[in-house]
Amino acid sequence: MKLKTIISSVFLALSAAVNAQTIHFKWEKDSIGNKLIDHIAMSVPFTIENKTYPFHFDLGANYTLIYDKCFENTELLKTKKIDPTSDAAGHPVFFVENQNFSIDQYAIKNYKLQGLLNFDQGEVCGIVGADIFQNKYLVIDFPGKKITVSNKLSRKLESKADFVTMQIKNNKPVIPLKVENKIYNFQYDSGASIFPIVTYKQNFADLINQSKYKEELNIRNFNNPLVVKAVETDKKIQIGNQYFRTREFWYTDEDYFSLKQDGIDGIIGNVFFMDKIVIIDFMNKKFGIVG
Repeated sequence: MKLKTIISSVFLALSAAVNAQTIHFKWEKDSIGNKLIDHIAMSVPFTIENKTYPFHFDLGANYTLIYDKCFENTELLKTKKIDPTSDAAGHPVFFVENQNFSIDQYAIKNYKLQGLLNFDQGEVCGIVGADIFQNKYLVIDFPGKKITVSNKLSRKLESKADFVTMQIKNNKPVIPLKVENKIYNFQYDSGASIFPIVTYKQNFADLINQSKYKEELNIRNFNNPLVVKAVETDKKIQIGNQYFRTREFWYTDEDYFSLKQDGIDGIIGNVFFMDKIVIIDFMNKKFGIVG
């Protein structure tokens, strides 16, 4: 009986390992004005038609997108179809049916790949969005600079995690975040590494109006200019049983990210998790933190 139990445990562990596929990422750094951001974006290798391109890993995007300027004169774009009903960031959306590609070791087959027409963002050729991780366990190991995608989660890792129930809105994870004893719904966005949290002024007007102005940054959102401001603060942010502290509170004057229509109060990025492992259980709608 003991031998059978041991064999079963080993089999389960091996099954989890076999199902797991790894995506290694590297941090990109850049300057905004005179401010250097060491961890501005997570870059992952995207391979299609036997060629590898740099993409951003961005769970704030509900779909995986390619930027057509990177793929000019490739076979990939010869069969593209324009979607007259859709646009993103002011650009028409196109799609290419039945595509096979991989993000590092994570392989995707027969996928309807979408893209932005007449769009160029320097050396980056697209974004890996939240859509391709639905019904999966996604483990982001920030210290190890790797992302694991699997159909199973190891019991050891699961036992170490502090989980909260999350929502999924337009494929994106939305987690409960407590500020000043009030629960808010914040979208977790792995593409947001500049700010600890960012919201729009209407949602936190009292906190913002009563705090000292600190600075503002002129950033670009899909090449569109956007001003993001900060006030000085000293607030505890609670996610489940985990506590984080932020000394600046970032916001936009208007709801430029269209959060309100989805019942989302703000965006939380990677800043709080740089020494931790984050588990996003898209199947059971749970968000876990290890460390």
